[in-house]
Amino acid sequence: MLKKIAVALMGLGCSAAVFSAQAEQPLYFGAQYSQQSVDDLSWDFGVLSAVAGYKFNDVFAIEGRFGLGIQDEEYSSALTSAKVGVDHSYSILGKASWPMLETLSVYGIAGFNKTKYDFKVNDGDTLRDDYSEDGLIYGAGAELHLTSNLSLNLEYAVLPEIGDDDEDNLDVESISAGINYRF
Repeated sequence: MLKKIAVALMGLGCSAAVFSAQAEQPLYFGAQYSQQSVDDLSWDFGVLSAVAGYKFNDVFAIEGRFGLGIQDEEYSSALTSAKVGVDHSYSILGKASWPMLETLSVYGIAGFNKTKYDFKVNDGDTLRDDYSEDGLIYGAGAELHLTSNLSLNLEYAVLPEIGDDDEDNLDVESISAGINYRF
């Protein structure tokens, strides 16, 4: 009987070690929904992104995101209709996190972003065009750890401006909510 208890305790100990090792895995994947706003035009775009990251230590991670536009802006009048939206977007980010509580951390991000916008105008003839913008993305967020492997996040980011000159460029900002799972 004593041997059975010892074997059972060893099995539980090994299981705990396996689950503990899984909780400390540096690789994570997730999904994020972003509402992007273009200043001065009242444009709001919805973007759904896949997220993949690697956490080097308790503070620093590198993260990649690839998003597809799922909500466009549409305008119409008696003679013309127009549609503008995000076709796709990708980012490569550095992410620095600071734990605030046992289950809550705040973080900052900075990196490179490229976004492709699609335009379609129909005024008897259909005109389609696209425009890409790339540059610095930066922001801040908070992450709530529900379990050792699962977390939710809320984030604010500033994306590259839309425009060709410094005077009339349009600011692009994003509010995002996401979920990550650490393997």
